[in-house]
Amino acid sequence: MNYREVLAEELPIGSGEIERAHRYVAQRRLTLPGACWLAEHAEHMLALRINRLNGDWERYWAGLAARSAADLNQADVSSDAAA
Repeated sequence: MNYREVLAEELPIGSGEIERAHRYVAQRRLTLPGACWLAEHAEHMLALRINRLNGDWERYWAGLAARSAADLNQADVSSDAAA
């Protein structure tokens, strides 16, 4: 890492912000009273929380809808080809 460039851009260089983010982003949601998570489900929840905090919430869901529509269209074509 080029510390001079990073400091010039006023970006963090320590681990403190990451540790705080871990507490705020991951643990705040996953450690609710009575909450029980499987690892694979917790990873999905964390990805959703990160998308929301980064301002990518709408773009994420729009992309997911577009992929789902493409998958449905592809399934229609392949079922027609099989007939």
